[in-house]
Amino acid sequence: MSASKREVILGLGGLLGHDANAALLVDGRLISASQEERHTRIKHDGSFPRRAIDECLQMAGLAPADVTDVVFAEKPLQTHLFNLSALPGNAFTRALGRLLPERWPGLYTQPARALLPNARFHYAWHHLTHVAGAFHTSPFQRAAFLCVDGKGEDYSASMGVIDRGELKILFEQTYENGLGMFYTLVTHYLGFLSFGSEYKVMGLAPYGQPTYVEKLSRLFTTDEHGGFRLRFPVRFQWNSLMAALPRIAEVTGVLVRDPKEPVTDAHIDIAASLQQIFENEVLKMARFIRAETGEDHLLFCGGCAQNCVTAGQLRRAKIFRSVFNSPVGGDMGSGFGAALLLAREQFRGTPLAIDARGFYLGSEPGAIPAAAEPWAVPFEGDLFDFVASQLAAGKIVAWVRDRMELGARALGARSILADARQPGMQSRLNLAVKFRESFRPFAPLVLAEHCAEWFDTAEPSDFMQYTAYLAESRRTPQPEHFASLRERLDFPRCEIPSVIHVDYSARLQTIHRDVHPDMHRLLTAFKQQTGIPILINTSFNVSGQPIVRTATEGWDCFLNTDIDLLVLNDRVFRNPFQKTREEKLSWLKQFAKSA
Repeated sequence: MSASKREVILGLGGLLGHDANAALLVDGRLISASQEERHTRIKHDGSFPRRAIDECLQMAGLAPADVTDVVFAEKPLQTHLFNLSALPGNAFTRALGRLLPERWPGLYTQPARALLPNARFHYAWHHLTHVAGAFHTSPFQRAAFLCVDGKGEDYSASMGVIDRGELKILFEQTYENGLGMFYTLVTHYLGFLSFGSEYKVMGLAPYGQPTYVEKLSRLFTTDEHGGFRLRFPVRFQWNSLMAALPRIAEVTGVLVRDPKEPVTDAHIDIAASLQQIFENEVLKMARFIRAETGEDHLLFCGGCAQNCVTAGQLRRAKIFRSVFNSPVGGDMGSGFGAALLLAREQFRGTPLAIDARGFYLGSEPGAIPAAAEPWAVPFEGDLFDFVASQLAAGKIVAWVRDRMELGARALGARSILADARQPGMQSRLNLAVKFRESFRPFAPLVLAEHCAEWFDTAEPSDFMQYTAYLAESRRTPQPEHFASLRERLDFPRCEIPSVIHVDYSARLQTIHRDVHPDMHRLLTAFKQQTGIPILINTSFNVSGQPIVRTATEGWDCFLNTDIDLLVLNDRVFRNPFQKTREEKLSWLKQFAKSA
């Protein structure tokens, strides 16, 4: 069949002004997905994803004229009506949203029309793109869903059911001043002002105690079903967010933190309180949708589902027999979900072909830069055995091989790896490699077949979606009180302290041979040499920089950090360490605006 006879669906996400992305399905088969930030090197770039589109088409051997359908991950008219009126939709506005979407220009409509002359245009409800992306990568045939987001058109959370044929929203929380807004607002109040910094607060929370829950609760109303709403209007706009921050200071008695000021015990306790409120509200919503639907399985999706601590709590609560947290719950996967949503309609009843390897959907690293050649490291034998030996000796290794991951987390294709047993490795990676806050935890890669020997679960977390807790038998008891955050951070909690948080939690990435073949080989070699089936995994980038995509970008980042070795494809290079600290910081400044 010629390319022109194929059903070529291009999903475009990022229409809310951030995390632009594209995904391509050909005859119902997912071919590729890409994020614009990885090409422009602007973190959370929301511009029209032309480069991401080009990458997707190139990987399929197609041209823009071959695209038969474009689907956008938002109803632009519905969003426009809400932005004008600040009122949620009704039967009339929703009818307009269905009847007139193509005539109302969305953020990407004009450049998409110019680039894709033969495509039919479609518009998807934003939350349903998250639901479709989760369902079609889950093991479920039918499930309830809980989508908690910052904003999708005119609502902030939705619940319903989905199977291969049915997709039905049963309940919605209207307006945008919901649970996602609350988390974002307190994140800004705590001095983390860049878009997407909520994960920093999630990482800070375990250091504190939830002593501000009652005070923060004065800011919102809720009910037994998780019907959450802030008591005052606020929009996902800079001026609106900044104007609302004094309201938090008023109820807590703690001034708004300037990003340049140190994090105090009060700030840490406020972070802990925010996280507890968030978890409580999500659990209430989960209990409600379980009672309403009677379903055994739950999809947890939307931007707020990237809170892997809460996803882990959902699993442990056993409200549902099983929970699946979407690996790309946020908007960086909305184009992916939109394409799947349209394919559901066009290939009704036919299972969509989602590769078991999941989210390695980008391009390969490409050619190794000539500048790297003088620093090649000769080795004999197997690459994985050699790299494992270097990790066991305390070296930090950057790893760039095969197709790139989709989403916010490095999954072993563009990663920085290290030995979790090494004293001080967490601080070393944060301060000398990542150039970020020292309190930030790292995730463990763990061989799936050995997970239950180290943690309190044997359930999969193949894409770093859930937290688990270190097994009791592997813990070192901690003192009741520490003199400082630094003292608590440096306390040797266990044999692998760099991947175990202060509350003994860890954001797991379980490594299965069929899902992560490279990492499985490396971890197996490391276990054979050390007896430990665990390594540190963090994204190969520095603070404020998107994850590196190409071999050239990897080499550039490598030179400007204190990483010891770099794996590019099948070769290894050592760091010449020619850059001074001042030169590295000067290089880092180009990413500061999006940090």
